[in-house]
Amino acid sequence: MDDPAPTWELRGCLKLLNTIERADLDYDDVSGKQIISALLCECAVDGAAHGFFYSVLQEVANEARTRCLIINPNIYERTTYSSAVGNTTRMLPSQTGWEQTKGILTRHLREARNMVRTILQERFKNKCGASSNKRSTS
Repeated sequence: MDDPAPTWELRGCLKLLNTIERADLDYDDVSGKQIISALLCECAVDGAAHGFFYSVLQEVANEARTRCLIINPNIYERTTYSSAVGNTTRMLPSQTGWEQTKGILTRHLREARNMVRTILQERFKNKCGASSNKRSTS
């Protein structure tokens, strides 16, 4: 996430990231779902992902794709993995890669939470520093 995002938006992102309760779904629960939908189910998030959260899920899907953990939706070539950058919208979880994909999700959620928290802490620190400087110069 770019630092110029408004503070209210960052707080909303952090709240969402902190409230995610993972479902620990088995492959059978997500087989046949597009990868982003499967990740949403794993995060127990109802509805669609938007903004920063969608970007996090897309990063997870892209990493899973580059590691050949998700499969091509073409039923005649299930073993053909997509190597096209960003081509995850129609990719499906694979039986052999789903558990690793959940591990990638865990790492990306943790990194996203830490990044947003750090940005908010820096903004708060800068805001407090600026207000104390105003008082000392008055």
